[in-house]
Amino acid sequence: MYSIDEIMDMLDSANPISIQEIGIELGKKIESINVFFQPANPKHVKNVWGNCAKILVSKPDDILVTYSKQLLEWLQDLNWPGALMILDRLKVFSSNEIFLYVFKKCVEQAVACGENMWLDYLSELLENENLKEELPHDILKELEKRYRNWGKW
Repeated sequence: MYSIDEIMDMLDSANPISIQEIGIELGKKIESINVFFQPANPKHVKNVWGNCAKILVSKPDDILVTYSKQLLEWLQDLNWPGALMILDRLKVFSSNEIFLYVFKKCVEQAVACGENMWLDYLSELLENENLKEELPHDILKELEKRYRNWGKW
């Protein structure tokens, strides 16, 4: 049995791929996946984020929905390791009331704080037809004007 610290050590992108793959497989067996959301301790920072994202995107919607806010916050900067994997996963996410509520709140927060880059990236989720159909008109319009418009604010 490996500890979370040992698994996180394996997830470090400086390790050989074979060690990272073992860490990913072990990580997929962990039930409390909150530890894989952008770890920020002195030893495990962005060097593990890409592999943490691989673990997270392997989880089913009913597990991930609990972490909707953390997933959406990862999209604040698509240059962050793992962000594109998270984005692709959310594009096929089964929208439900919880995810829709959290998504709307994140859009509202980004608008209120002037987080234009985050809004641009959130607009990519318009490719999720289930989500798009459920969005209120004002949020849909805000995101439609930003879709595929990165960095033009």
